[in-house]
Amino acid sequence: MVAAKPPQSRSGSLSLSGGPATLEPRIKQVSQTTIRKKWRPLPPSSQEKVRQLFLNVKTRRSGAGGNGRIPPVGKIRNNDNNNNAKMPKRNATTASVREDEYEKAVEEVAEKLLTRLPRMPFPQTNSSTVDDSPFDLSATLARVATLQSQLTTNLQSAQLLRRQINREKLALKRDRAQLKALEEGFKGSEALRRKKDRGLHPIAKNLHRSEDEDAGGREAELREEVERVNNIAGILPVDQRTSAMSKPKTRSPPTLSPGSDDDPELNSLLNQLRSHLLSMQNNTASMLPVLAAMDETKVTLDKFAARHGIGNSLANT
Repeated sequence: MVAAKPPQSRSGSLSLSGGPATLEPRIKQVSQTTIRKKWRPLPPSSQEKVRQLFLNVKTRRSGAGGNGRIPPVGKIRNNDNNNNAKMPKRNATTASVREDEYEKAVEEVAEKLLTRLPRMPFPQTNSSTVDDSPFDLSATLARVATLQSQLTTNLQSAQLLRRQINREKLALKRDRAQLKALEEGFKGSEALRRKKDRGLHPIAKNLHRSEDEDAGGREAELREEVERVNNIAGILPVDQRTSAMSKPKTRSPPTLSPGSDDDPELNSLLNQLRSHLLSMQNNTASMLPVLAAMDETKVTLDKFAARHGIGNSLANT
């Protein structure tokens, strides 16, 4: 089964200045299973109103509460086309025959609809209460006016959103152009760097490659030198010190000779030697950053000399 709204204008939405906007036809396919399971007949009050409309059409009454009858179709045409002229007899006979056929067709359709109305299914509404507003002309007109105002507001909002979308598209286009320019500049700089690297001397290339390795080697040498001095002075690192403290003191610390614990002169000599080494370590600790800076300066001067082709004059200084 197909449920469709009445056809409207072809244009889905018109401009605000081009007149009232209309909606496109909207067709929805409804399966027979959905109709049998979810659709229900109209409430009794709605059926009574629809039945009254059919009866008014069948009895050719106006339905406004009066006894005035609906004028025949042929009579309306005759009044519109021949107000001051008499209609020929043959045309009058033809019009009366057509009018009789119209009346019979309307009566038959109205009778069939009246018979099928209690069993005809209709889609259920969201509201639980019975709403007879579709049969009220004033309520229908008020609802149409409300929908028209909402439609105008929605069209204005849609127009503003379209303008915002156009601005965002322009901004995105500019951003993409900037990104493309940056990518081209990055590719050009990479090509220029590779070109310069190809023209470098092999010694300079090796300096660039071994720069990180030299820095790591100098740090390792400094750590080994500090550990060597600490070992000579008998000073343990922090991790070894904590591990030594956690171990149970079952064995005596190593000494230079088996009888050193019993010799007070040797103990005093060892204490003086240890204090002397500690003072030497403290005095040389402040020189380590200076030595590292001197090494970095030397490496930088060597790179400068290699790049500019300077001889061994800087190396001899």
